[in-house]
Amino acid sequence: MSTFSTLRHLGCAAGLLLGLATAQAQAQDHASHHAPATAAASPAPAAAPDQALTEGVITRVDARSGKLTIRHGAITHLDMPPMTMVFGLQDAQQAAQFKPGDPVRFRVEDQAGALVITHIQPAS
Repeated sequence: MSTFSTLRHLGCAAGLLLGLATAQAQAQDHASHHAPATAAASPAPAAAPDQALTEGVITRVDARSGKLTIRHGAITHLDMPPMTMVFGLQDAQQAAQFKPGDPVRFRVEDQAGALVITHIQPAS
């Protein structure tokens, strides 16, 4: 085998390993923004008010669909960093109680892949 052929084979192998490492790193980064698969597979129990609540501020209310957009801190039990996102309410009628700018404390659960607010209250 010539030196050129050997170098070509080594280059291909290095490229393949780099591609696999990049794909694995991207998959781990993506997975870090979601709940573990085991949590999503089991039904979520109703949240008790004494369970850990996340603080946030409502930025949008969609009373028709029962959804709130909330700028929130880290949701530790779901391993989710602070961000702004839309959540459905387990009790859609609660949306009428809130308006943009309201500070809240809430509990969100992963229910069959949907993030649902199971408990929400005005922040004191």
